[in-house]
Amino acid sequence: MRQVSITTADDQQITTTYFKPKNPSGKTIVIAGGVGLPQHFFYKLAIWLAEQGCDTYTFDYRGIALSKTTALNETNAGYFEWTNYDFMAITRHVKNKHTNNKQYLIGHSFGGNSIGLSEAYKSYDKFLFIGSQFGYFKNFPSHMQLLILIGFGLIVGFLTPIFGYFPSKYVGLGEALPKQVAYDWRTLLLSKKSVLGLAEKFQSNHYDKITQPMLMISIDDDNFAPKKTVDALAKQVFVNADITRKHLEVKELGIKKLGHNDFFRSKHKQLLWPIVSAWFNLN
Repeated sequence: MRQVSITTADDQQITTTYFKPKNPSGKTIVIAGGVGLPQHFFYKLAIWLAEQGCDTYTFDYRGIALSKTTALNETNAGYFEWTNYDFMAITRHVKNKHTNNKQYLIGHSFGGNSIGLSEAYKSYDKFLFIGSQFGYFKNFPSHMQLLILIGFGLIVGFLTPIFGYFPSKYVGLGEALPKQVAYDWRTLLLSKKSVLGLAEKFQSNHYDKITQPMLMISIDDDNFAPKKTVDALAKQVFVNADITRKHLEVKELGIKKLGHNDFFRSKHKQLLWPIVSAWFNLN
């Protein structure tokens, strides 16, 4: 495990962590996390993937965890910078380091639904998305619609100008976020066009160009990406991708809960991670 600083096209420093396999298989996997989740949350999966022979990378977007280089209220970053500069830089770095490898992406939540906001998608041969959703709030159950309206319609708008950033940690939404990231997240949830609306705003819409194989996983007790939202992402956004859908039922898995994040926890390594292995043909 080795940390590397990468310079983006707009001269910002992004920190990635490289997990080197003992017996390389000719496959590279980048793990792109959800909003507010630091890269170390995915380290256990990354270690496991390296054990399967994959050159594996995690990273933090600017303003988050290891890529936080200035005070958060001075960080000028939104989804455009995260995708067109940060994710693009990681993708190019990995491609240059492992030119002859197959290149795969595991995207969690935003790490999946944002892939069409930049041209980085061109470098990947296959995708696996977990809890990535078309986030328009009316696709959610009624109790979540109310929480989204309160959280993003009121709290984001109230707290962010006061702090100069969104203190999302205080409301159970992970790492504190740069203010423009919070505003873009609000658009993702409150706009009927969701991520497609952001793509139009950024003039950077590549979703209909994505044709690679894509496994999209939803989980029945995931309140942040219920099945309807994942189905909508598949049908309305990734319209030309070669999609395989998989919906996980926790009762059928024999566990009590899984939610939005627990797929990545090592306690589920034996039960769930073979899905990753099978999709990327790691065995």
